[in-house]
Amino acid sequence: MPFIIGTSIPEDKILVQSVSHIYGLGLSQSKVLCKKAGFGSDSRGSHVTFSKGRILENLAEATPLPLGADLRRFQNDKIRRLCVLSSYRGSRHRKGLPVRGQRTHTNAKKRALLKLNVI
Repeated sequence: MPFIIGTSIPEDKILVQSVSHIYGLGLSQSKVLCKKAGFGSDSRGSHVTFSKGRILENLAEATPLPLGADLRRFQNDKIRRLCVLSSYRGSRHRKGLPVRGQRTHTNAKKRALLKLNVI
């Protein structure tokens, strides 16, 4: 089972679907990467050799976007910065409530209750 950017690629699934499991890559981007690496549309994870996997990983890392753990760290740092600044959005993140202006009278109760139970 090959690993690409810290994500395991199952051997029985279609390769395009498996590559899209990498955090930050969607289906269309994974199709482009597989085509550049020389894989067909019906290739599976078992067809990935070590050298082909290395090529696929290099192509994925060459994209200008952060992927995998880097993207997660970037997003968490942005949320942490909002909390440190004590902005309205940061306080909503801290309380576990909707951030982008959704109503809370009838919706989003589950998220708030889960967060309150943890505290």
